[in-house]
Amino acid sequence: MAEMRADRNPPQAAAAQLTAPMENAAGESLAADMIEVHGAGAAAVARDNARSAARAAQIPQAKAWISVLGIIQRIQTQRPGKPLPSLPASKSAEGS
Repeated sequence: MAEMRADRNPPQAAAAQLTAPMENAAGESLAADMIEVHGAGAAAVARDNARSAARAAQIPQAKAWISVLGIIQRIQTQRPGKPLPSLPASKSAEGS
């Protein structure tokens, strides 16, 4: 019976596989790409994505983003010799 449901609903079955917690290679690759694109802001982007998924009750996606966030943080702490790009100063800091 479960096989019949999977056959009738292939997009949802594929989405479930994609949103499973990130495995080593996929998570590492995504985290590295996010660091390359977003620099020091990569963790904030992953955190925002996790928050958005959780608010939309997309629990598997939220868990996957939390996993990617952990990988990003681990990668960034393992690169002490490589300075991270600085984030732009906030307007409140400029006005002080």
